[in-house]
Amino acid sequence: GTTSLAMWLKQVGGVCMSEVQPGEPSYYEKEAHYFSPDPGEEKHIYDFDHAKMYARRFAHCCAEQNTAFSDVLALDATPSTVLFPKRVRSTFDSVDPTGELAKRVKFIITLREPISRELSFYNHYAFNCREYLQYGRKYVDEHNYTHFRSCSAKVWNSEMKRMKNFSEFIDDVTLENAQFVPEPDPLAELPWREMNRGLYADFLREWFSIFDREQILVLSQEELVSDEGSFLNRVHSFLGLSSSIEKFSLHHTNSKDDGHKVEAILCSDEEKLDQVFDPLNEDLYRLLEAYPGPPMEQRPFQKFVKPNCTVEND
Repeated sequence: GTTSLAMWLKQVGGVCMSEVQPGEPSYYEKEAHYFSPDPGEEKHIYDFDHAKMYARRFAHCCAEQNTAFSDVLALDATPSTVLFPKRVRSTFDSVDPTGELAKRVKFIITLREPISRELSFYNHYAFNCREYLQYGRKYVDEHNYTHFRSCSAKVWNSEMKRMKNFSEFIDDVTLENAQFVPEPDPLAELPWREMNRGLYADFLREWFSIFDREQILVLSQEELVSDEGSFLNRVHSFLGLSSSIEKFSLHHTNSKDDGHKVEAILCSDEEKLDQVFDPLNEDLYRLLEAYPGPPMEQRPFQKFVKPNCTVEND
């Protein structure tokens, strides 16, 4: 839901987004990928010199709104930033070592039922791979689609020269990365953090230890689907937006459905994933009870509803 929410904030709250640089794909307006560079992008440490590069992406926000810096709301909705709280903190502290600047940042983290998230993740990569196979390298280069200049190994079986099915994806990707991996030092070597994003309690503990809990609004994608108005009111209150939201609703985007989208998983696969995610989900519920957030946050956190599954035919 990051794209829908980001576009809503731009429309309703006048929230400013990143300025797309020459040679970058258009989605860099919403997600700058500074803390989690795309494959093939130059990696860097998170110090003052690089923080200036990040700030330049949002320099136009002040000029366009003709207002003081303190009044500007600028947004970076890169989903994978959630894996790198140390990089975020290091960036702000490199500009202001007192920590006062970091206290002004606000974070919105929307959590989706993790099995549904895995299926969405698979469909995302599978769609990109099919686009690459259909249109070829020349097409994606011309359109600057850096996110699928090849088929990701997550969904491509190089030996069999075919797409993996979801069951194979679970074994090769989900279960392989289902263990907690500490975030690397942001001022040292910068490998990608190979950790499943469904380990919600593990990475939230990191965020809660690095930033004040009042700066972090944890939302449920279940509420977004069942009660969009309440979900958006929480965001509106958290950010202190002045505009009315009554006339605006989310525009659902990024469906990426080319007729090959997997809609339901096998019950045998769901049982396998339940063994991983059930205890992790219970850990999440306990964590959010023990560390309550800002007053507009939903309490108790809405428990996840598992997706429907299908029985495999003999």
